[in-house]
Amino acid sequence: MIARAGEGDAGSFGELVRRYQEAAFRAAFLVLRDAPEAEDAAQEAFLKAYRALHRFRTGSAFRPWLLKIVMNQALTMAKGRSRRAAAAEKLGRRQPASYSIDETVMDRERARLMAAALAALREQERVIIYLRYFLSLSEKELAEYLRCPPGTVKSRLHRALVNLRRVVERTCPQKLGETG
Repeated sequence: MIARAGEGDAGSFGELVRRYQEAAFRAAFLVLRDAPEAEDAAQEAFLKAYRALHRFRTGSAFRPWLLKIVMNQALTMAKGRSRRAAAAEKLGRRQPASYSIDETVMDRERARLMAAALAALREQERVIIYLRYFLSLSEKELAEYLRCPPGTVKSRLHRALVNLRRVVERTCPQKLGETG
């Protein structure tokens, strides 16, 4: 199907979009925390993926390749939003803060604490945690995404989790037992 899409078969690419649009949206939403922006990021990422199909390595998994494009697009959009917010603040205007992580999974306070803790991590650490725990990529898929051996994935993930725990312990030690 990927080969047919790469040859210009719109139906094949449409099927790929249908299969992966939810994962693409969820990945973008984890970074942007705004549904309309996440939809825009996912859509733009699919366009970029379509244009880059000729670079897709045959035999590789499509999902990690696509999610890398989605995450890069969402991170680019988030950086642009941060720059716009900083510029607006300099001009005396304030941008509204928006925190909204799936509240069926966590209550609002835990979601706020988790979002703040994740935001305190380096971008690479946030991305690997998002991909593994929020999007359920396997270690093999993460290895393809990161283009590194599975052992490296394990060590990077471990480091990211250790740093996340440090941030949580430092910022809200009294809440650690309550929010896990």
